[in-house]
Amino acid sequence: MTTIACKITITSKEMLAEIPGTWQLTDYRCIMSAAGFPDGETIPEADAREMSLMALADLEPAEAATVLLSYRLGDELSDGQIDQISHDMQNDKIFEEYPEISLHRHLFDANQLLRLAYNGKFPNGEAVSVEATMQFSGPAAPTELTAGLVLRALAPALSDRSLIKRLYAAELEAATPFEAADDILWELTVTPDAAAPGTFAVRLISSEYWLHDLADLGEFEGEIVLPETIEE
Repeated sequence: MTTIACKITITSKEMLAEIPGTWQLTDYRCIMSAAGFPDGETIPEADAREMSLMALADLEPAEAATVLLSYRLGDELSDGQIDQISHDMQNDKIFEEYPEISLHRHLFDANQLLRLAYNGKFPNGEAVSVEATMQFSGPAAPTELTAGLVLRALAPALSDRSLIKRLYAAELEAATPFEAADDILWELTVTPDAAAPGTFAVRLISSEYWLHDLADLGEFEGEIVLPETIEE
């Protein structure tokens, strides 16, 4: 087992009601078509978002949820699962509670768009955007970062009551890949510092469910275990 020292500096933490860039013009036009909105393909780009929200709002909430879930998750979920979630998500934070965490991002995106369409009828959720610098010391310092290494490095900045620490204590400390990390971190951008080997600028987006107790700002130090196999 190889451990290395790391220091992280959190420079910003921002709560997001919606993740920028999630929905594009093609998405809005597909949503309008699936919702039965006529001539969606001819709607100007500047109006596409507002018109897609109107198209969803013209449906019953469960029907609108079915439209969005079928579009985003039709290949992942059965019709019966989509029907059940479409009803449950009006009252429950399915984007946090669904057992398959690989679907949480898609469920969050759908929930937040439906919340806009129905003026808050659906539960509110938030994503967390974090920017940080991570520095790793010693000859074993990584030349690139995976989601698993990033989460391990973030551990000193998390509360001891953190859900990640409670559910994934073994994964944080094991010399094996932290496979769930790719589903916990919804977006991850890592930029190596060419002038300082072992130093990286990191920007990530996750759910408030996972990172609500991450420190807002500051420097934190600790040691992390490097996996003995390559993390995919």
